[in-house]
Amino acid sequence: MIKICVPSRFEPELLDGLEQLQSETGRIHEVYGSLSRSVIGSGRPARRLTQQGGSPTFEDVRRFTERAHGSGIRVNYLLNSAVLDHAEYTRAGRKRILDYVGEVADAGVDMVTIAVPYLIELVRSHLPELPVSVSVICEVASTNSLRLFERYGAQRVQLAEDCNRDLPLLELLSGAANSDLSLVVNNGCLRFCAYRAYHNTLCSQGSQSDKPEHGYIDYPLLKCSAVRARDPVEILRSPWIRPEDLPYYEERFGIELFKIAGRQLPLERILDMAGAYARLGYDGNFMDLLATPAVDFSNHPMTAALAAERGVERYRRPDIYIDNARLGKLTRALHARGGCGGMRDCEKCRLCDTMVGQAIREDDPSVRTEHAGALEGLIGDLAEGSWCVAELTTTS
Repeated sequence: MIKICVPSRFEPELLDGLEQLQSETGRIHEVYGSLSRSVIGSGRPARRLTQQGGSPTFEDVRRFTERAHGSGIRVNYLLNSAVLDHAEYTRAGRKRILDYVGEVADAGVDMVTIAVPYLIELVRSHLPELPVSVSVICEVASTNSLRLFERYGAQRVQLAEDCNRDLPLLELLSGAANSDLSLVVNNGCLRFCAYRAYHNTLCSQGSQSDKPEHGYIDYPLLKCSAVRARDPVEILRSPWIRPEDLPYYEERFGIELFKIAGRQLPLERILDMAGAYARLGYDGNFMDLLATPAVDFSNHPMTAALAAERGVERYRRPDIYIDNARLGKLTRALHARGGCGGMRDCEKCRLCDTMVGQAIREDDPSVRTEHAGALEGLIGDLAEGSWCVAELTTTS
């Protein structure tokens, strides 16, 4: 059965909507989240989570978990920082980490998601009863890495996002797996993104309690957003999965777990995404289901002050409409040809390019071009030194 994993900041209001969806579809399997800041950190910077009111305590997590269990919904707590600054190898640091994980376990969660391999080993050694999921940050995309994490005792492995369209690889991995496999459906990142490892590190540090909360500039987000604004075919090339295509992955590969990205988004957006994927269908703008291209830099905490000085309109998210129904033609073509596994060069393939005119609509392309120029201007300012953390701290 298809099972949906939903992002959360542990708000009771999220459960109000999910309980209704659970009653309707039975597919809401799990919610996942973390405190916005902690000794370990997670895969999202604290500023984006707190912007949406995401400042829960462990008592909030405990109450949320108790109520979720009453509706048959599991809770997965994220310990998925990509780096721990060597604290994990000191006695004092290891004690802080284990004390924190102990508080997580005491909150009654069903599973933890981890990205640092040694942290998996540490948790399995001290809390063997706590099930572990391997984070997508680990970029598992081979049977070798899959088996390695299974030997660590992982019960679930979140596969690398670029696996989504590599159908021969998914067949190989699903045939070899002893753990549950899961796919991220809507992150909207660039295919084989060159900024991903750096981005994961920045996000991790931006959620750790010993780092300054406002000392964070998301260069990778600016860079990939500018790339998409210059050429929206990059959105089609991204390894997302439509709600309607989840049964394909279940039937062909036996994959049942599908994770929705977007802890940093407003509650209404998260519930809309959960509804689309739980119902296996969506009639509307596919952009509304994507987590990453949804950034509005006019009110992003990183850029809001600069946008106010330079002209807010240039920093708003351009109005791009991608007809979800028409995207079915693209995904059917991808499935028919065996996915993108044999073609790792989008410029040579160009299947997505043939769909741009059919699937993407925009009222005025010059708005998108101006938006790209505004973001590129910020990146240039950052490189030349006229924009820096000190300025960001004083203007935010």
